[in-house]
Amino acid sequence: MGKLHLDEHINGPIDHVWDVNVSCERLPEWNVNIIEVKDCPGRLDQVGATATTVARVMGRKLEGYAETTRAEKPHRFEQRFAGAGGIKGAIVTTYAEAGGGTDVAVDFEYDFPMGFFGGIAEKLLGGSIERDIRHSMENFKELCEASVPAHA
Repeated sequence: MGKLHLDEHINGPIDHVWDVNVSCERLPEWNVNIIEVKDCPGRLDQVGATATTVARVMGRKLEGYAETTRAEKPHRFEQRFAGAGGIKGAIVTTYAEAGGGTDVAVDFEYDFPMGFFGGIAEKLLGGSIERDIRHSMENFKELCEASVPAHA
């Protein structure tokens, strides 16, 4: 099982940061792998909300699935996901007002199936997954800060 923890400070109000994160429409703007979101209610901040994601991985389009398992606006957002090849995982994102902006913490866990072969897949792909998550967080921060409403 792979695990990753990220902390980031975003210069934007907590409600705005929350809204960008739960928006189906905005997801492809900051997530480096996702190129399309389908079957989504517009926002993912209700328990049970689901979306089909289309990602480009090594030049191929692959579908995945995400479901919201916990949503406590604007402080905690949890999802579980499944993707091509049987990868499964969970994402827990917490938000706290801090320093005139928002501190965001992300805990990401994923697991490849297939026992021994899953361990090999983790060794081969784990570094790439971690890079993509870090790059996505950088994009998320940039998008949130660039789109802060004027009244904020």
